[in-house]
Amino acid sequence: MYHNCMQNELNIQELEDIKLTMDVMVTNFNLVFQKLNFESTSTVITERIRLWKDSLWKTKLKICYFIQELINEIAYLFIYYGENLLILTLRISTAYNNLFSIDSKFGIPKNMSICNNSCPYLFFPLRKISVARLLQIISSNRAELCCHKLIDCLLETYKLYETTDDDNGSDNSSFEIYRALTKHMSPPDPSELATKNKVLNFDNGSNNETFLSIEELIAYEEKNVLDLLEMILKVSPAMLGNDGIKKSKSSGAPKVSTKAREKVLDYYEQILWGEVGNFLEHIILWWASSPLSARPPHSSQHLREWITQFIPTAEVPAMVLSALTSLADALGVHVTLTSWDQHFRLALVASKSVYNADTGKLFCNVLQDLVMLCNQCEITPDWIIGAPLEELPLVEQIPVLHRLDHSIHTTRLWAASETKKIANNWNVDAFFMITHSDIVSCLGQLNSLRFADHSIEIEKGGLGVHVQVCTLMRAKLVSEVSENISKLKDTPNECVKNLASICRTISLANLQMIFPENFYWRKVSTQLPDKQSSYVDKYLDRILTPILIATDDHLISNMILQIMCESWLDHIYMNKIKFSQHGACQLLCDFGYVETWLTNCSVISQTMRKKMVKNEVLRRCEGVGRLLLRCPGEQIKMVDKNKKIESSNSPPAEKNELMPAEMYVPNQEQWLELRAMKKRNLFATSLCCGKF
Repeated sequence: MYHNCMQNELNIQELEDIKLTMDVMVTNFNLVFQKLNFESTSTVITERIRLWKDSLWKTKLKICYFIQELINEIAYLFIYYGENLLILTLRISTAYNNLFSIDSKFGIPKNMSICNNSCPYLFFPLRKISVARLLQIISSNRAELCCHKLIDCLLETYKLYETTDDDNGSDNSSFEIYRALTKHMSPPDPSELATKNKVLNFDNGSNNETFLSIEELIAYEEKNVLDLLEMILKVSPAMLGNDGIKKSKSSGAPKVSTKAREKVLDYYEQILWGEVGNFLEHIILWWASSPLSARPPHSSQHLREWITQFIPTAEVPAMVLSALTSLADALGVHVTLTSWDQHFRLALVASKSVYNADTGKLFCNVLQDLVMLCNQCEITPDWIIGAPLEELPLVEQIPVLHRLDHSIHTTRLWAASETKKIANNWNVDAFFMITHSDIVSCLGQLNSLRFADHSIEIEKGGLGVHVQVCTLMRAKLVSEVSENISKLKDTPNECVKNLASICRTISLANLQMIFPENFYWRKVSTQLPDKQSSYVDKYLDRILTPILIATDDHLISNMILQIMCESWLDHIYMNKIKFSQHGACQLLCDFGYVETWLTNCSVISQTMRKKMVKNEVLRRCEGVGRLLLRCPGEQIKMVDKNKKIESSNSPPAEKNELMPAEMYVPNQEQWLELRAMKKRNLFATSLCCGKF
């Protein structure tokens, strides 16, 4: 009968037959168990009674399971079919409760049950049908429909806030929100559609449940519960208990107490709108014909931001706001997972290919997105700053912090690895794009992070276990994020150190290829060299020019100049090149040309030029050249009389220029060993030393 009743459409007559059958069945079971409820001295009779009781109890239990399932299916349909169905439901529920209570009435053990793999309902324990149970059945069946109606109400509300801004097609936030709210309906199930058509044609005064506002939707659900209570009072007052009923002062008729009514309404609204909050996420993200999950993450983010802006300004009851907050949180989790996957995947793939300017921007986008999501978890509809821990979405923030920590770490590793590869190719323009632009942009995004300090609140205690665990996890992740940010700040300096190391290698490699052979420096000539060697321009153009074009940082430029000159000197000394007086003059002329090259360089500013020409490494190179021109045993004068300082109040750096260049050279004796044996002096040493 149950199968026939629910297979196609509701049959009121069959339900009435079930109700009458249940009344008779309860009476018969009571009579039979009463007659079997006696003790006998005969072992055979006692065993027979036990077998009969066991068989009858199993039959009763199966009937109870099926009747319970029938009530689960029909308890909410009175909203569509009217009070006749509600009366039948309550009477069947009363009969079920009477049948269920036979166990305790005749002392049948309550731990007995039936398990049957072909009937899953038998796995669940039986319970009495109470008002709370009926409210649970109604709310679970009304939740999805209320969810759709709530979205319709949101759409009506959104039309009031709709802006006229028109950005770029599908990227427009208004369009995204409108699409999310209007494309929420799932394709209707044919059997469900037939049932709804039956409902709408029933002569019970039911309407099409079209609501223009959230208040109307709430009022409609409250009316359903009040109708239920009034009918329970008439048909099954025992369900309300003694505290739920009191007599009217005017007429003396029984009525539902105000306290019981408020308690029932509050209970129903809590479970209904809690379920609506769950359905909202699934319908909008997954179940719709055009689900939001199939669209880019920013679509969900637009809807989330609109809901977050709508909640503080809307005059909506707390239980509906909790459903909307649940939807916003669910959208936030979805955005966190999908947007990070999208942005991080793009950045990671780009980092594995040849460097281009977009790679750093992709990493910056990853961090920007995570910072925005993290900051949104630091505020609530009621708090912009200093929100209590219990009100913060810590569960949502923890995965954001995990991803932020990992992303900063990956950005730092990419920057260090990529700059090393780029520096080896001496692509310094790309090198400084990473260190001076990409990393700076990433740090700029991270500077926007807002982490409220909750240490005082944590030390005070009194937090729930769940909040306590989440708070400690958040604090640990915040510490790790801060540490990685600090490491990222140090990354440019580490990259520059690698650049310096590579610069030395590249400088020595270039000198190995372009530096003149030994015989060039042993040349003997009566004519003084009047211009630099050809390799000097090549050396400066290959290594120093790209640096000067790529950066205006005089510290880095001076560092590269120093490394180049030191490598120049190291190459000479390591190869034990011997110099004649002419060769020493040529080397001194080559060293002196560096200052001339810097003076004539058009890619650097005047300020940079002044700082670079004062680099002490140039004086050291001059000192090496002069040492190679000195005679054995010749004393170095401690003051160079050829150089004058205009004022005695000049800075110490300028006064140091009075000191001979040879004094800037450590290990002077080692350099003196590189002088070639002189056959004769062809010209005075002083003639070639004034150029530098």
